[in-house]
Amino acid sequence: MKSKRLIFRLFLLIAIAAVVEWFVYSKDDTHTNVAVEQAEAHQEAPTLKVAHSLEQGDLQLKLAVTNFNFSLENMGKENKHGEGHVHLYLDGKKIAKVFEPSYVLKDIPSGKHEITVELAHNNHESYGVSERFSIEVKP
Repeated sequence: MKSKRLIFRLFLLIAIAAVVEWFVYSKDDTHTNVAVEQAEAHQEAPTLKVAHSLEQGDLQLKLAVTNFNFSLENMGKENKHGEGHVHLYLDGKKIAKVFEPSYVLKDIPSGKHEITVELAHNNHESYGVSERFSIEVKP
C-alpha cells in the first residue's frame, strides 16, 4: 500500500512541476511576442512612387522609395525590415528584379501593356507595396 501511495505522490509531483513549467514558459513567450510586435509596429512601412517615360520601345523607370534600401547582396537571405529589391512585371509576368532606383526595360514589343512595380523582401515575398500603370508602345 505504501508503494502505491509513493507512486501516486511521485506522479502528482511530476504533474505539478509540468504545470508550473508550462505556465512559466508560456508567459515568457507572450512577453517575447509582444516585444517583437511592438518593435515591428514602430518601424515605418516602405513606400514607393514610380515615375516612368517611354522612349521608343524602352521604358525608363525612376523609383522613389522611403523606409526601404535596395540590397542585391542580401537577396535570398534573411528578411530585414525595409530591405529588399523590386519585382518588375510586364503583363502579369515577372521579367526582372531591380536593385537600384533607376532601371530601363529595353525593347518592349509593340502594343498595350500593363506594368507592375512591386517592393519585395530579401526572400522575394511582397511587401504589399506596388504601383501599376499602362503603356502603349507604337510600332
